[in-house]
Amino acid sequence: MKKAFFFFAILMPIVCSAQFDKYFENAALRMDYSHSGRVGIEYFTLERFLKIPEWAGSKVNLIDTLSLGVHKVEMREKATGKLLFSKGYCSLMEEWLTMPEAKNSCGNFQEVMLFPFPKVDVEFWFFTRDEKNEYKLISKIDFDKSVLEEAKKEEFAKTITLHKAGKSNKCLDIAIVPAGYTEQEKEKMYKDLEMYAGYFFSKPPFSEAKDKINIIGIERFDTESGLPGLKTSTATSNGIGVHYNTFGSERYVMTEQLWALHDALLGASYDQIVILCNSEVYGGGGIYNFYATTYLNPQNSFVLIHEFGHSFAGLADEYSSNDSDAGLVSVETEPWERNITSLKNFKGKWEDMIDKSTPVPTPCTKEYEKVGVFEGAAYQQKGMYRPYQDCLMRSDKPFCPVCSREIERMIEYHCR
Repeated sequence: MKKAFFFFAILMPIVCSAQFDKYFENAALRMDYSHSGRVGIEYFTLERFLKIPEWAGSKVNLIDTLSLGVHKVEMREKATGKLLFSKGYCSLMEEWLTMPEAKNSCGNFQEVMLFPFPKVDVEFWFFTRDEKNEYKLISKIDFDKSVLEEAKKEEFAKTITLHKAGKSNKCLDIAIVPAGYTEQEKEKMYKDLEMYAGYFFSKPPFSEAKDKINIIGIERFDTESGLPGLKTSTATSNGIGVHYNTFGSERYVMTEQLWALHDALLGASYDQIVILCNSEVYGGGGIYNFYATTYLNPQNSFVLIHEFGHSFAGLADEYSSNDSDAGLVSVETEPWERNITSLKNFKGKWEDMIDKSTPVPTPCTKEYEKVGVFEGAAYQQKGMYRPYQDCLMRSDKPFCPVCSREIERMIEYHCR
C-alpha cells in the first residue's frame, strides 16, 4: 500500500505538469478589471490584458480546491468549457457593501488577477458567495487577444532578494512593497525591508518553513515621506495610493489603486503582497489573496504576521470587538473561514482536533486551555466561535494549533 501511494505521489506532479504544458505557455496573463456595484447589484468590467514573460506560480496546483474567499475566478476553455485554472479571493467590495452609502450609491474598485498564459481560447467566469455562502456566477469576460498588451522590460521592478529558498514555482513567493519612503530615505528603506523579511520567520509555523519561502523587496520611492489619512500626517499621497482611515476606520490601512500596486511589481515573482508603510502609527490590514499592509514597528512583528494570516491563509479575526462596524460574518450561516464557526455546519472545520471529553461550546476556563469551541469571534460576542482561548489572530500570542495547521496547509499548497 505504501509503495502504491509513493508511486502515485511521484506520478501526480508529472501528469499535472504535462497538463500545464498542454494548455499554457510559461508566461503570465495579467487581467486588470473593475469590480463594481451596490447592495443587490454587482458586475465586473475589463480594463486591460497584459502578457508578462514568466509564470511564477505553481504548475501543479492550477485548480483551487481550498474553497476560501468571498469571490472566485475561473479560466475555462471557450470551446469545451473545461476548467483550466481557478482562484478564490476577497476584495474591498464586500466591505464596501456593509457601508450605509452602498444601499444607494455604487462603489467601484480596481482588482488584478494573474493567470498562466493560455494556448487556447478562454473565457473568465467570476463568482461571489450568496447569502447561503454558496458561489453564484456573476459575470463572464472573454479573452480578447486583440487588446492584449506586452509588458515592457524597461518598466520592470527593481527587486531585492531578502530570502531565497528555491525556484519560484516550487516555493511561496512573498513581495514586500514599501510605501511612503522618499529617495532620501533609501538606506532606511533597505534596513526596514531586511528587518521585516526577518520578521516572517519570527513565529511558527513560518519559522519552520524557511526552506519553502522566497522573499523579495521592491525598490520604489514616493515624493512624500509617510502616509496620508491621519490628522497628524503631512503626507497627501503616494504612488500606490496607500492610506489610513479606510471606510472611516482610522487604523485601517488600504489602497484602492490595485493597478498601480501591481505595476510596481511588474516582472517580479510573487504569490503574496505585503505593503510596508513608512509610518510608526499603529495600523494595518489584510485581505485574502489581495494584499496585507503593516505599519513600522521595530519592536514587534505581531501586526505583520496577524495581517498576513488574513491575506495568505484566509484566517478570520478571532476577537469579538473592534473599532470597525463592518459586519462581514453572519451567525445565521457557516462562515467560509476555517478558524471560526457558527456551529451551523461545523463538520470539516477543526472538529477532528477536539478531545472527546471537551464540551462544545467550551468554557473559557483553565481546564480547557486547549483546542475547543470558544464563544466570541469575528467581531461577534455571541453566536460565533473560535478554536482557542487566545491566538495570534486574537492578540499577541502564538498561533493556535488550528491556525497553524491552516498556515502549514497553505504553504504546502503553494510549494507543491
